[in-house]
Amino acid sequence: MRAVVAFAFMSYIGTAQPLPDAQTLYDRAQAAAKSFHSLQYSAEMTMQLGVPSGPIKSTTEVAYLSPGKTRMEIKTSGTTMLDVSDGETTWVYNSMTKQYAKIPAAQGPAAVMAVMGIKLPDTSYIHTSYKTTGQETIDIDGQKYECWVVEMQISEFSFASGPNDKAAPPKVTAAVMTSWIDKKLGIDVQFTLAMTMQMGGKDIEMHQKVAKKSLKIDQPLDEALFTFNPPSDAKEVKELSMFPSVAAKPDLAGTLAPAFEVKTISGETFSLAALKGKPVLLDFWATWCGPCRRSMPVLEKISVEFKNSDLVILGVNTGEDREVVEEFLKKAPFEYPAVLSGESGILESYKVTAYPTFILIGRDGKIVANEVGFGGEDQLRQMIDKAGLISKKQ
Repeated sequence: MRAVVAFAFMSYIGTAQPLPDAQTLYDRAQAAAKSFHSLQYSAEMTMQLGVPSGPIKSTTEVAYLSPGKTRMEIKTSGTTMLDVSDGETTWVYNSMTKQYAKIPAAQGPAAVMAVMGIKLPDTSYIHTSYKTTGQETIDIDGQKYECWVVEMQISEFSFASGPNDKAAPPKVTAAVMTSWIDKKLGIDVQFTLAMTMQMGGKDIEMHQKVAKKSLKIDQPLDEALFTFNPPSDAKEVKELSMFPSVAAKPDLAGTLAPAFEVKTISGETFSLAALKGKPVLLDFWATWCGPCRRSMPVLEKISVEFKNSDLVILGVNTGEDREVVEEFLKKAPFEYPAVLSGESGILESYKVTAYPTFILIGRDGKIVANEVGFGGEDQLRQMIDKAGLISKKQ
């Protein structure tokens, strides 16, 4: 019996094929993607940032037409980032700030990132190592792919600081990208990225998964995909602002709070008139906003603590689709009311251009304080102190 087992084991060793070289697979995948006359797919991304509020999801529509025509449209919770090139000119557009910039296409991806205010790290200082971990059949949207699984480990690196940046630049550590490379097509059809980012004195864990769906190769593409017609309200700039400017924070303290009427997903109405005589803390937030998510447990804590002190906290979502907000609240509910800004005009009335923004209205209907960005629990408590509120814990 032992002899039979030993023979079977030796036979397996003799017939087992070594795994292909990982870096060769990875390099071929990059080349293969550019070898097609046309390539089109929809990449669905799920990203978890190590916060308890659930993952961030986005969809990227990608199209390539030889020679050199590209389109990448990223949609996240009602916001669009567009990078489109006709082979001669590249346009980059941000729907949040309603800005676009154009650069010569020959300048490449680094110039696209630079126009968004992002300076890529010097790759000569980044060490990568590759390993083929095995083979696997994966199912993406009902389509099966026979894949090699390739792991790329990336050494620690930092993003470059701008000339006016006083804080330490973000540093990435323990980054690992795993790619599933289809054996027949030669391109990756799925990848995951796990890394730790040191930013603002904190370690933030990030896990990302991207699956390419509706893959179309060498099929006709509309040339109009690779031209850009700016929206009527868009402004051309040399460098995009990735987020609405925080520097232009309005000083609203002491002014009469504008009237508003907003509704929850279930249809319950909240208006300033109905809340007359009560202090109101407005939290303007978005599902994709990391600082907004980090502020939610603190707001939850404060809402419970001041439950019997007439303080009303309203989480005002900043114009996202109802379905997006509803899905978010299923995974990360909070006790204080979440309302939709919708067509209420509340964002414009309170001059909200960045998230999160906190505005505290006193009992007399005047704005006591307003803050842009989440500076921690002390920031919110100092706002409440200005309104003279006293906790009445049960």
